[in-house]
Amino acid sequence: MAAKSKVKNENVSKINKSTLNKYFKSFKSRRYLILVIFLILVGIALYLGKSLFIAAIVGGRPITRLELVKELEKQSGKETLDNLVTKNLINQKAQKEGVTISNEDIQKEIENISKMVESQGSTLDAALSIQGQTRADLEENIRVQKTVEKMLQDEVKISDADLLKYFEDNKSLYGNEAKFEDLKEDIRGQLKQEKLSAAFQEWMTKLKSESKIIYFVNF
Repeated sequence: MAAKSKVKNENVSKINKSTLNKYFKSFKSRRYLILVIFLILVGIALYLGKSLFIAAIVGGRPITRLELVKELEKQSGKETLDNLVTKNLINQKAQKEGVTISNEDIQKEIENISKMVESQGSTLDAALSIQGQTRADLEENIRVQKTVEKMLQDEVKISDADLLKYFEDNKSLYGNEAKFEDLKEDIRGQLKQEKLSAAFQEWMTKLKSESKIIYFVNF
């Protein structure tokens, strides 16, 4: 009886070991399969998103996006950051004062620019491409420009007396045959830009001094 019990226990033990071995082998196989699938997915992700990490490969050596960003920061980091700070301050001030620019005004300005470029034998898209910009960039710049003009409009009022004085003071530039009425609007636009530029510099300097700006990078 004892011998039969011993044989039975040994058989049970062998079955358990066999079952466990099969389980562990199956587990290892599944784990290996999961690892392979994971590596394949990572490889696909890296390939499809390689431009997120690598900017170029030269002679087998990759140039990383980080290297590119560092070089760009060296060349124009301060200027670019200042522009971003300026745009943010303008947008925040405009939002606070309820100043908005309609999409119709922006499209009208784009049409004017497009006509001017076409009159010079080019196209708007070609001109933007040369400058490394898109239509979205142009729209943003126009919105910012018109927002500034709207907020500073009281600072850039120009009278006819101002226009006439400028014409008389600079008559030699236009020639003896030049007529004031023919040049009046051109002079107005020029004086407006000069006054706007001066008013903007003063306004932005004051706005920066009154705003809480924390810089985390130095150039």
